[in-house]
Amino acid sequence: MSQTLTVEVDEVRRKFKQARQAYKDVLPKVDPALIDDFLERIDATGKETLFYTIEVFTKEGTNSEAARQYIMEKTGMVPAIFDKGTHYVTNQKLTLEILKEISDSPDVVEVRGSFCDGVGMRGAYFERRW
Repeated sequence: MSQTLTVEVDEVRRKFKQARQAYKDVLPKVDPALIDDFLERIDATGKETLFYTIEVFTKEGTNSEAARQYIMEKTGMVPAIFDKGTHYVTNQKLTLEILKEISDSPDVVEVRGSFCDGVGMRGAYFERRW
């Protein structure tokens, strides 16, 4: 392998590590796969808002009724609630700003999700990582 090729490949590795570090710094509770998928889709479509099924895992003892009301006010959607009030699932419009707000919540432990393009969710898909 030529030295130029090695330098170019190393640059890709370096940029990838920088991006992953930015994810950890700015969106520490969000699954990197969700961020990757979202950024790829907004780049491909030119849209800043896309529909995703978002799954938010919270600390035990979180007031599930208050969380439900907050989610409804923010998204206009009624969340499905699982795992004794620690797992909230919504089908909603998503932006990086919304991910940041969710990640910054002190009650949130983890955020995962998948692209749904506005099609209704069937329920929870992800399990909480312990």
